[in-house]
Amino acid sequence: MDVGSILLAAIGIGLLIFLHELGHFLAARLAGVRVEVFSLGFGPRLCGVDWRGTDFRLSLVPFGGYVMVAGQDPSDRRYPAAQSLWAKSAGQRALFWVGGVLMNVLFAVLVFPLVFHAGVKFEAPVVGRIAPGSAAWEAQLQPGERVLAAGGKLIRSFDNLAVEVALHGGRPIALELERPGGARRVVDVTPHFDPVAGLYGLGIEPAIDPEPPALVVDPDGPAAKAGLRDGDRILRLAGAPAQDGFPDSLQVGVPIAIDVQRDGQPLQVQVTPTRGADAPPRIGVRPLPRRIAGLRPGSALIERLGLQRDDLVLAIDGAPFTGGDLAVAAVGTGRTRWLLLRDGQQLALEADATADEREALPSHIALVADVDATLVLPQPGHPAERAGMRPGDRIVAVDGVATDHWDDVVEQVTGAGERALRIDVRRAAAAPETATAGDGGELVALQITPARLDPDLGLGWQLAHLQHEVKATGVADAVRLGAVCSLDLVKQLYVTLKRLVTGDVAAKNLSGIIRISQVSYHAAQRGPSWFWYFLALLSLNLAFVNLLPIPVLDGGYLLFVLIEKIKGSPVSTRVFGYSQILGLVFVLLLVLFVTYNDILRLL
Repeated sequence: MDVGSILLAAIGIGLLIFLHELGHFLAARLAGVRVEVFSLGFGPRLCGVDWRGTDFRLSLVPFGGYVMVAGQDPSDRRYPAAQSLWAKSAGQRALFWVGGVLMNVLFAVLVFPLVFHAGVKFEAPVVGRIAPGSAAWEAQLQPGERVLAAGGKLIRSFDNLAVEVALHGGRPIALELERPGGARRVVDVTPHFDPVAGLYGLGIEPAIDPEPPALVVDPDGPAAKAGLRDGDRILRLAGAPAQDGFPDSLQVGVPIAIDVQRDGQPLQVQVTPTRGADAPPRIGVRPLPRRIAGLRPGSALIERLGLQRDDLVLAIDGAPFTGGDLAVAAVGTGRTRWLLLRDGQQLALEADATADEREALPSHIALVADVDATLVLPQPGHPAERAGMRPGDRIVAVDGVATDHWDDVVEQVTGAGERALRIDVRRAAAAPETATAGDGGELVALQITPARLDPDLGLGWQLAHLQHEVKATGVADAVRLGAVCSLDLVKQLYVTLKRLVTGDVAAKNLSGIIRISQVSYHAAQRGPSWFWYFLALLSLNLAFVNLLPIPVLDGGYLLFVLIEKIKGSPVSTRVFGYSQILGLVFVLLLVLFVTYNDILRLL
């Protein structure tokens, strides 16, 4: 771990908390309110100093901070009215509660133009690997295309693109694309919801830095120990071009010659591969790909059949679908018959098909694994295949324990170690036209001994994603970029909150202090411009969250001031007290929830 980056991240988060509380402090002093405590952190006082009647302290729990002023609670009458918040005008009290938010916004408004004037490097919004069946695959996006705009908004980075798509939801979004040669086109893409990520997305990855590719080096890995650094560009592995991949001769403990380019100069180092963590025992099967994940337009046969996304392919032309690909559908003549499972109901579809239409089907249909079932595709040469397991077999039990979901199979096999297992499979009958993979056939018992398959061999690097720098052309342009970035973020935060309510963004994407600390650490490692850019983003996030109308937050107190102005008198002490309790309980539950999310990410 980089101790300097950890310290810098902690200082950055502390600075934002300090600025927020400083806003409250200055607003209180401006209104003539006595400030009793200015605390960084919560809980017991660790140290501090008393100055002009205020206890400036550092407290035990470093997750936030607070300013305590006289008369903050309307029932507090310990100090004269002239020094108490409750006696001040509604405008003065509103200024006090909004003071921290204004300070955080001011910080972002000042920092954004400065970092854009210096230049900030982002992952370029260039299409890399495209997941089969994804929204990008359906719209026929091509690797290497740069996304210039999404939904009419200019795109600065790959993360910016991901956020815009996620917040757009499941509605079609227009992407303006630029091909490597400079030609431009506009494509409408309908994002798919990813239940794992809990977001709508395009199904693309960032592009890799162009050849020769740059490296991101693990500071504790063998590459770093051999002297490689972030940004080194890899030229050859064991004398062969890097594009050819790792050589077959790669072995643990045997040094391999790596030729790189550093600052334009060639350099050769000897890297000794290490053994990665051993994989758990496995039998060498994967879920049968039979769920239609995507359908590309342009196939009249698909339209005549009426195939839909998420259909499960059970049989094609009277034969159980067991191969995991559509080669079986690409052959044959005349009418084609498909047996599907749609919304839990079997459905038979058929249509006339020419030879050309059949041959084109695999390029228009993307299949992915059906993890909701236990149909398998054995891997060549692995224990399951050697024991006699066939494609399309359905695993119904492992050592007598029933398996209804793919996760059940994984749990039973990996938990058994390397001892022999009795695995019962249901094998489909091949003759009847209505037969489907893993249904209606004989029950077969197999004896299979799981094995630890080849572990990964690690060199301790990754290929860097393509970067590009966003830099203002002058002071006016820096201010413009800063203003656009600030307004975009506020809009994104609002839309995110709305999408959380509608379910377009899953609550598991909420993060807490653990995740914030991790991201802060990585931001500190990426250099000054990116670190200050991240702090400006975090400062606006802090301002937005504090403005939410939740009791115990600044926005909750502002809500009470607004109610007072509308009804002409403050809310009752009883209502105020109960609202504070409910607000505190809600915030504590929210903290527990986001901390739980952070821990799950770590695990």
